Amino acid sequence: MRVITVGDLLAHDRLRDGTVIGGRTGLDAAVHDVMLVVTGPELGDAPYGTAAVFDLGGATSAYRRDHLVEIVCRRLHARNGRLLVVAGGPFDPALSTVRLTDRLGLPVVAAPDVAPPVLTAELLALVHAPQVAVGRRLATGAARLRTTGSLDEVLAVLDSLLDARTSLSTADGTVLAGRAPRHAVPTPTEPAVPIAERDGQVSTALCPVPGTDDSRLWMISQCERTGPLWRDAALGLLDIAVPYAAAWFAAERLTAERDARVRGELLTQILGHEGPLPRHLAGQAARLGWRLHGWHSGIHFTLIGTSIPAPVTVTAVLTNCLRAHGLEGRLVEQAGGWSGWHTDEAPAADSATITEAVERALADYHGAANAPPIVAGIGRASAGPTGLALTLTDARNASLVAAATKKPGTVQHSEHLGTKRMLLDWYGSSTARQEAEQMLAPLLRHGRETLLETVECYLDTGCSASAAAQRLGLHRNTVTRRIQRAEALLGTPLSDPDDRLSLQLACRLYRLAKD
Repeated sequence: MRVITVGDLLAHDRLRDGTVIGGRTGLDAAVHDVMLVVTGPELGDAPYGTAAVFDLGGATSAYRRDHLVEIVCRRLHARNGRLLVVAGGPFDPALSTVRLTDRLGLPVVAAPDVAPPVLTAELLALVHAPQVAVGRRLATGAARLRTTGSLDEVLAVLDSLLDARTSLSTADGTVLAGRAPRHAVPTPTEPAVPIAERDGQVSTALCPVPGTDDSRLWMISQCERTGPLWRDAALGLLDIAVPYAAAWFAAERLTAERDARVRGELLTQILGHEGPLPRHLAGQAARLGWRLHGWHSGIHFTLIGTSIPAPVTVTAVLTNCLRAHGLEGRLVEQAGGWSGWHTDEAPAADSATITEAVERALADYHGAANAPPIVAGIGRASAGPTGLALTLTDARNASLVAAATKKPGTVQHSEHLGTKRMLLDWYGSSTARQEAEQMLAPLLRHGRETLLETVECYLDTGCSASAAAQRLGLHRNTVTRRIQRAEALLGTPLSDPDDRLSLQLACRLYRLAKD
């Protein structure tokens, strides 16, 4: 039979709102019996490991209440008691009482609005038949979950039954729904199985949501001041709720894919259309809330170096960050990134305002837990539906330059590309990519990625072995030996400016294509 602890009793419905006034070091102690105390002497027969419910009854004065509680504390501690619940009336403990409970390590809980006899009977049932209490909670949960109509309602039911914070999250911690945990969450297992762990006074239960492929989701419930019984009930309730979460995820993914396809197809038609926009396209854009007239500044976001953790997660977070900084949060999902635009009645006086707003939005976005790194490009302001195509093309080209930096949060405005504009067509050329791969092939064979990284850093630091060593965390001699080895493999000395330029461009293009 499961051993019941003080923490399990404090998680009982009637004690959830109770106040622990002291003795917190004893919250993990095992409880073997429960008894009602009225006068105090009856504690002389208290069994080992007893939790006592003290009925204040006629103790009306504050002094008398403190005095009686201290007497009962000492007697209960002398009998190896585990918990004292002060019920049946208001109790505002004196500092001496708090210090006594802490010194004894005996948890004392004030529950003024609870009827002592009723509480005693329920705690007795919990201690001697814990499986019945868990079964009742699971049955109640199953009945209430059947009446829910949304994921938010499912999570609210779990919060209520477990007195916890429950959420639906990705494996890397991105919260999709519900209330985020206040404390650190254990790393999900692989293969995915339900787990329940405790860290200090915080218990966390995790249950995988099946059928979510690489974007596996987890239902997570976290509660403070609990015991092993809570973890049993939490795993059971999460297991019951998992099918509801799986159904929600499937519906959301289908909706997201459908909406993304509709938005992508509409934007493609608008950008590819010449002349006045047909009424049906203008109508579809209006229904989506798109502004096609006015001065547009295109914004293109490019994902670098990682995959999206879950459908619509990045889109939703990024949209909110843009809106928080005064930018219209319309985003159209495309391969490897997102296109959007901000519209004003007149062209902006300078590009600094929108650039700074996008930079702040990306800073907020990357502040989210495990946000996949992205960069942004901004196009020159252009008017009308035709101008929208021009500025979005500008933005996409600028984002290629930003992605070449490999620095998350980089924002590049097309007006400030300068000589980099000359490289845009080259970056987008499949022939150039093939040439870059062929040039770098000797460094990439047989797992020589480290050599390529060293060469790339060496070139980016102006061919300074010392600077490259500092950036890579290596000794200068190590960098020098690697460069010599790379020159031998490439058959090209890095002393020639043209060869250095070609190799640096090939490295940039290789990284861009890989990310």
